[in-house]
Amino acid sequence: MKKFTFGLMAAVTLLFGAGCGGNACDDLEDANKALEEKVSACGTDTGGEEEDTFDKGVCEDALDACSDSDKDRLSDLADCIQDLPDCRVGSEVEWIDQFSDCFDRTEGISATCAAAAGG
Repeated sequence: MKKFTFGLMAAVTLLFGAGCGGNACDDLEDANKALEEKVSACGTDTGGEEEDTFDKGVCEDALDACSDSDKDRLSDLADCIQDLPDCRVGSEVEWIDQFSDCFDRTEGISATCAAAAGG
């Protein structure tokens, strides 16, 4: 379970590290910090390895590729992640389902923004 959760965290970090900018980058940075705390409640370390950390500069560099609507979707994703409850031992699967549901908020992001984000 921990490996699966860590894999989800790594995937999110990739999006966060290269997402689209403006206030969305601030929101994603805050969500990434909150996510580390929420996951640690299950005894899962999100790593903190250099390649797995949020890079706000990369996020902001992608700003031109994303529309205002794209940025809104990324901010909605960040809000959803921040609103998640802390993971609890024994309910990891339910928490992962809630976490995964947050990505529904990114549906409809433009192809140019997704390409800039590496997705």
